[in-house]
Amino acid sequence: MTLQAGLVLTTSAVFVSTQPPLTSFLPYTIRTCYILALGSFSHALGGLLSGLAVLNIYESCDRIWAKNVMTATRFRLCCTLLFISWPTISLTLSILYLSLSLMIACYASGVLWLQIFVTIEILSWAWIPPLFVWCALERTLPERLRISRQQAGTRRPF
Repeated sequence: MTLQAGLVLTTSAVFVSTQPPLTSFLPYTIRTCYILALGSFSHALGGLLSGLAVLNIYESCDRIWAKNVMTATRFRLCCTLLFISWPTISLTLSILYLSLSLMIACYASGVLWLQIFVTIEILSWAWIPPLFVWCALERTLPERLRISRQQAGTRRPF
């Protein structure tokens, strides 16, 4: 995870600190793009630092202590899980911010073929969340899988 965060950190730092070679082609220094690139840089840096903290903390504590202390109450368990997952959450936000920044820059450029390319790229990713929701719904499962889930007792009560 730290390798990916380092790469995103470097990429967003380049966009924040350099002028575009052709401003008319990809104007990523407009205010909105620049703010999103700064957000990407901040989240990449935060993800890198929290990932290193998670590694160092869990290398230094023993297994029994982690189980007894960090999962003693529900609040500590939720905080521990959030702390462990924060590098991934932060890296995901960083990638989304940088992608959004570049998409806005592509649409602001006024170059038609670049706008068409970005639209095709957005549409190629837009079908994934609805497909996930469709697959996650129980009613879309085949009948034999629904029956086996009911017999196994894994059906959620409503």
